[in-house]
Amino acid sequence: MRSRKSTGMVPFIRLGRFVVAAVLFAGALAVSPRAASAAELAQAAAGDADGGFARAQALFRDRKFTDCVAAASAFLTAHPRDARALVLRGDCKADLHDNDGALRDYNSAVAIAPDYQYAYVTRCETRLELDDAAGALADCDTAVRLDATDGLAYEDRADVYFNREAYDLALGDYDKAISLGRSSAYVYAARCDSERLVGKRDRAKPDCEKALEIDPKSRRGLWARARLAMVETRYVDGIADLNSYIALNPQSSDAAYYYRGLSYNRISKFALALEDLRTYVQLKPTDPDGYRERAIASFGVGDKTGALADFDVAQRGYRRDGNTTAADRVAAMVKAIADGKAPTP
Repeated sequence: MRSRKSTGMVPFIRLGRFVVAAVLFAGALAVSPRAASAAELAQAAAGDADGGFARAQALFRDRKFTDCVAAASAFLTAHPRDARALVLRGDCKADLHDNDGALRDYNSAVAIAPDYQYAYVTRCETRLELDDAAGALADCDTAVRLDATDGLAYEDRADVYFNREAYDLALGDYDKAISLGRSSAYVYAARCDSERLVGKRDRAKPDCEKALEIDPKSRRGLWARARLAMVETRYVDGIADLNSYIALNPQSSDAAYYYRGLSYNRISKFALALEDLRTYVQLKPTDPDGYRERAIASFGVGDKTGALADFDVAQRGYRRDGNTTAADRVAAMVKAIADGKAPTP
């Protein structure tokens, strides 16, 4: 199994839940991605009598998520079986990174309204964030079954497939999502990444460019274009995008430090590579890839002893993980040093 770092599977913030939920709740289910049932509409009309749900909606749209949770909770005290209020509160909790709390609300909503399509869509996203890929896939499958015209359901299912390294399936669902009107920077960047990973680079480049045309500060877009550039050995271009990616959120850029360091190594800027790879190893001390690349950088700046020490750690790490191919590659680099040659990645 490849690591999330090596496949590009890193966490990205996307606005799918917020945007769709804002539209959905703005119409109190009437503009749901599927037709609301008569019972739901009657419940919505009765439930909104005191304006409590509308107040929670407005707080959600204003991104006042803590206040939204409080308002939705107050509303649910009087209307405990209002599925849309449970989902709204769940979405607010999810935006506050309380995924466990969000999941409890989504579960309750689905138990009350088992054909409430959006509840499955948003629960799919949360289950994926909780590393429950099987549960997420089941939810997205249900969402697609309930409404085969909902682009977000396909986009979310594509994210699940991507997470499971089923890149061909992910690409098919990203294609479907875009054909159904999904048009965010995120979805184009995710499709670009999928295209890269299945070897369709001719399709990947326009998608990456489209993503960054929509949002020049899209971290997903910058990441995807950087990784594409690296695969095509355009390391300087990749470094430029990784610089922008890191600058937008240095505290959430673990893999970017690794790949920027690797790129610097490939263009023989070893001092810069060493700086990034020291950062990466500090952040991810159990990843043998970091030690391998840091060893290359150390040798490049003349620190043979440091290089050999890191190669030793890398080799032991690969053997621990059962990655004999990588361990053998490191052994070949150590032998090169013993023969008076530079280690070749």
